[in-house]
Formats: sequence, structure tokens, C-alpha cells
Amino acid sequence: MWLVVVLTLALFIWMMVKSVKEWGALHAVLVSLMFIQVWCFLFFTAGVASRRNGYVKAYDTLRKKVADRERELDQVRTGDKLNPNPDLDSYVPVTKQLERLSVERGRVWRGANVTGLAQNEATLQLGMVAPVVLNPVDPVEGAAPAAANAPAGAPAVDLGITAQTIVHVFGESSDQRGLLPSIYLGEFVVTEANVGIIKVKPTSVLTAEQIAAIGSGRFPSWSVYELMPLDSHDAFAAEGSKSEDTAIFGRMDLNEIANLLSIDPALATAELSGLSVKEAIKARVLQSYLNDGARPPEGTPPEQVYVQVEFLKDYTIEVDAQEQRNATEGGFYDLSGRSVDARLKRGEDGAKVSFKQGDRIVFDSATTNDLGKQDIIKIVTPVFVRSLNDYEYAFREVRRQITAALQDAVLIQRELAEMQKSQGIADNQVRLGQDERSKLDKDFAQYKKELDVIGAEATRLGETVQTTRSEISATFKQIQALRDQIVMKQKALSESINALSGATNP
Repeated sequence: MWLVVVLTLALFIWMMVKSVKEWGALHAVLVSLMFIQVWCFLFFTAGVASRRNGYVKAYDTLRKKVADRERELDQVRTGDKLNPNPDLDSYVPVTKQLERLSVERGRVWRGANVTGLAQNEATLQLGMVAPVVLNPVDPVEGAAPAAANAPAGAPAVDLGITAQTIVHVFGESSDQRGLLPSIYLGEFVVTEANVGIIKVKPTSVLTAEQIAAIGSGRFPSWSVYELMPLDSHDAFAAEGSKSEDTAIFGRMDLNEIANLLSIDPALATAELSGLSVKEAIKARVLQSYLNDGARPPEGTPPEQVYVQVEFLKDYTIEVDAQEQRNATEGGFYDLSGRSVDARLKRGEDGAKVSFKQGDRIVFDSATTNDLGKQDIIKIVTPVFVRSLNDYEYAFREVRRQITAALQDAVLIQRELAEMQKSQGIADNQVRLGQDERSKLDKDFAQYKKELDVIGAEATRLGETVQTTRSEISATFKQIQALRDQIVMKQKALSESINALSGATNP
């Protein structure tokens, strides 16, 4: 570069020497100044260009970093958009799941302090807890300002619970995670509601266990649920566990589930044949929760065996039905399993769900057979899927069965008392019968003696009769012989008389 400057300067000086006589001094000075300015401009321009190149490189580098950060941020917010399974490490899927769980569970009043227990009635001071926000502010876009001058912990004027509201009450116990519902106390109806203080009564007769738990004082705070919590497969998975081929709902923690169900963990591996009926039922329940999403154990009913499949080709399933109705008018789905409730429909853009080759999903056996016949999927492994429970119905049914069992027990006790009374009478009759038999045994012995005497006398009399008969027969024969002799003599005498008289005897 400097060589170019020197050559240009030498050329300029040669041109100025040749032209100065014709231009004059003024033009020569102006041209010289312009030459110097041009070179200064070139130097400044080169510096600016050099710096600009550096800034352009830095800009490109930063733009790539920003794009990478935006992709990372989008990944953190929404997860992998091409993955049909929600990434619960991302903000949006977790938020949506929280919204769904909040809607499904209804309103909840935690930490309700029991301020009074009267006969068949409880008074509760509801905890002043902020309601769940169904649409929280995206932390990426910035948090919304807090409510103006809202003091922390300010009591709410209206907690949204009114008289005649049916609620489900759980007793709370404390652990490292805080106060958590641990025992179901029953279904109650709100009789009075006044600024956070409510009075509740059970809708039906409570079980002995529920009455004992309420009266024990071990649960000074209650959780009040507007809706009975719903059963789900994911709710019982260990915290932080993820779906795997061997556990599609996540890993099930034995100790945690056994603690929740109040069942001995040892029953998880116990043989049912060696247990009592009650223990066998507990073992079967515990094992069903532990095996949920895993390989089906031997003897699993076919309706609880699902199949994990892998798509061999791209496939699209239509999930929205053309018709539309409310769930109360005929359920959430039509006969083919497509959603008809508007709240469940994905809309025009999401009316179909597409799967790519290699995607894995779990289907029921019927769907698996249909798609397998079309060579669309291949079977990966069978999966045990626990039948979900309707806890509200289950608790009512258990209470009904317990009530019926108690009533049956009263009837059985009454019948048992009658049977015991009858048994006493029967025992008395048996005792009298035994006394009578003892007497009869004695009479029978005497009867046998008399019978022997009578038999001997009968034998003797029989012999006497036989002898008498023989004598009578001999006498009869003698009489017959004498009669014959008399008849013969009479006949001879008659003939003699007739002969003497000369006339025949008529």
C-alpha cells in the first residue's frame, strides 16, 4: 500500500512540475491540497471500511448467537414442535398442563382451619389463598405489574363458595412438601357461608373411620375441593420421571404409592394365593398402580392390555367429527372415537393428527389390529394400562357397601341372637330328650328282660300247644275210629233188625 502511495506521489509531483507553468501558482496549490485531501479521505475511508468489516463480522456473529438463543428460548418455551409428546421441561407445555389440571380439579380451598365441631356439623375458616391464574404471564415477554397497592396476604372479601354447595373434604397432614391432603373425610354440603367462614354437614352418614378421623384432632386443617380429584396415569408417577419404553407414564415409586394407598409395600411382590382375601385385594390394587404403563403381568385382562407401536409409513388420523354436541347430549366422542364436544376439538387446522415414519405411540388392541392389517405399524411391546377410577363414585359405593354391610351385620346379629335363643331351647330339648332316652334305655333293658321271659313263655306255650294239638289229633283219630265202629255196628244192627222185621229200614 505504501508503495502505491509513493508511486502516486511521484507521479503527482512530475505532473505538477510539467503543468505548473500553464496552471499558475493558485491552481497548483489547490490541486496539491485536493491531492492531500483525497489521500486523507482514502485513509479515513479505509479505516471506516476496516472497522465496518469488523462490525459486520461482529454483527453476523451476534445475529447467529441471537438466532441460536431465540431457538433455545423457543425450545424452552414450547419444546420440540415436531415431537407429538409434550416436553414437560418446557414452559408452555407445563403451563398448559397446569391449566388443564386446574380446570379439571375445579376450585380448591387449602388450609381450611377447623374452628368448631358440633354435632354433625363443622365450622371452617377458609385459608386466604390467592386463586390459581389460568393464564399466567409468559416470563419471556415480561411479567405484568402487580395489582396496585395490593397488600400481601390481604383477606379476600368473597371466596366464591356459597350455601348449598357440595364439596369434598380431605384432612391435611404435614410433610417436607407442606400440608397435603392425606385422608378423605367425606362429602359435605355448605349450610352457611359468610366472608371466609363456612359451616358444612355431611350429605350422608359417615363411616366409622371418617368419624374417628374427624374427632381425633389429628387433622386441624382441611382441604375443601369443589370437585372430586380425577384419577390419571401421570399423577402417580414419581416426580421428575419421564416416559420410557418400559414405563410410558413414567417410573412408579413403590414407597410413595404404598404410602398414598396406606398399603404395606411388601404386598407388591407377594403371591396372592398365600394371602387372606383382604390382603389379596390390597396386593392386587398396589400391583395395578405399580405396573401402570409397564409390561402387563401374567393373567392381565385383555381390555387392560394396550400396545406400543411404531409407524412404518406416514399416516394421518382424523380426530374431529363433523357433528357437534355437548357432552351431556351423548358423550365426548362418537362411536369411532372422534371428538364431538367443541371443547375437545382441535379446530380446522388440527382436525387431523399426522404421524411420521418411526414415530411411536400406544394404541388399544382393536386399533392396533386394524392398522397392523394395513401394514402401517409394527408392534413394539404390549403395555399394561390401569383402568382409571371414578373416585367420587368409588367413595360413595364403598360407603354404600359399608352401610349395607353394617345393616346386614345388625340383621345377622339379630338373627344370631334368635338362633342362640333357639339353640338354647334346642339344647334344653336335647337335654330333656337325653333324660327321656336314659329312662327309655332303662325301660328298654327291662323290656328286653320281659321280652326274654315272654319269649321263653311263648316257646313253652308253643310246645304245650303243639303237644296238646298232637294229643287232640290222636284223640280225634280215636273218636273217628270209634265213630266208624259205631256206624258199622249200627248198620249191622239195623240190617239185623230189618231182617227180623221183614221190612226195609227207611
